[in-house]
Amino acid sequence: MHSLKGIIFSLSDVLAHKGSIDPDLFLETVKLLKFLLSKGIQPVLISNTPWIVNIKGGEKKPYQEYLSEFVGEKLPYYQGGKDIDYKQRGSAMGAVLEAHGWNASEVFYVGNTQEDVIAASNGGFPLLNAKWHGDNSPYGFEFDSPRAIASFVDCCCLTPKDWFWGIEDGNLRVYSIAPFAEYSRAYPEGAIYSTDAKQAVKQDSGNIRFWGLLMAARIHLSGIGSEIKYVAPYPGHKTTSQKTKLMNAIAVVSGSLRAQYIFDFIDRHTDAAKSQTLRTTGGSPSSENQLSTIRLNPTPTKPGPQQRRYVNKPTIKGKTVLVVDDICTEGYSLEASRAFFEAAGAKVILLSWLKTPGRNDYHALSSTTPAIKKPFAKYTPSSVKEKIYSNSGNVINSNADTEIAEAYTKYIKWDWPEGLT
Repeated sequence: MHSLKGIIFSLSDVLAHKGSIDPDLFLETVKLLKFLLSKGIQPVLISNTPWIVNIKGGEKKPYQEYLSEFVGEKLPYYQGGKDIDYKQRGSAMGAVLEAHGWNASEVFYVGNTQEDVIAASNGGFPLLNAKWHGDNSPYGFEFDSPRAIASFVDCCCLTPKDWFWGIEDGNLRVYSIAPFAEYSRAYPEGAIYSTDAKQAVKQDSGNIRFWGLLMAARIHLSGIGSEIKYVAPYPGHKTTSQKTKLMNAIAVVSGSLRAQYIFDFIDRHTDAAKSQTLRTTGGSPSSENQLSTIRLNPTPTKPGPQQRRYVNKPTIKGKTVLVVDDICTEGYSLEASRAFFEAAGAKVILLSWLKTPGRNDYHALSSTTPAIKKPFAKYTPSSVKEKIYSNSGNVINSNADTEIAEAYTKYIKWDWPEGLT
């Protein structure tokens, strides 16, 4: 997992605004920059045109110098077309990264204009859309104040330090942020956030924004965002299940990173029994239950407001697909999706917000009989072979419950740290 090292700020309608300076908003902007520096995160300023502040007495001063005086530290500044190429051109963000020794997975971009949308996309950074001076673009994660960006950084980027759980073994790559632990002796702090997380991922309630931003930050800071070409949410158990609101955050980060978010890429063509229902009625969950009820959609919906469908199947051979599910128990859903995408020639990365701890070992598919030859068609397996991965043996961060509980609690009532002026 990468650490957040820098945030690139556009001046236009983010740190600077035509007309008189709003003193309260200006001081909150200064607080944000001071906060980032206190956390070891370097703010960088960028603009395609110079901004000048008219000071009483007739003095004029470049805005970046004026702002730096209030922050108490000279802030790096790059003018497009002068110090670097114009910010929306592909080489501009590369020059900033090179100057600071950063890679794209260690940086976010704060902007508001269409040029900022292009600059962030070309740089490979998610766009944090600053809305406090204007509403110039519908793209990116929207923030209504500098304080909101500070809370996102503090609660979603600096915590946790790594995935809670994960497996990297050949073609198998699967990760989860935190243990699902409403009642767990091993992860007692999980009780603080697990019910809210379940409501967010299952019922469109709970603190949806926190959980969405947390996953978005994990996708980017892990470097996974730089690998993916397509993103697909795993569908609910019924053919009529709707996409949850939480997946909107995944759609936003996908678009920021130039990945195509296809919400109906995995088609639930037949209702599947819920794993919990199977367990309580004497049955048992299995890969077959998922394999026989999904397929890849040959005409999924393209990203964008027009909701047009692909005429031909999306080209995924050799590309990386990110599959996102809500809660992983034994992995049957995620593994079914991996089997279909790999049969279509794609590489696959699997993510979930939560991983059920205890004896819920991960059941990775080794092979299916018959082999999946037509991943865009319905399929029924006669048998499967699995490789079992120990649940406890693949815990990466045993403190994840404590870290997520702290981040969740802090986010709800976040305020500026004491002493920050």
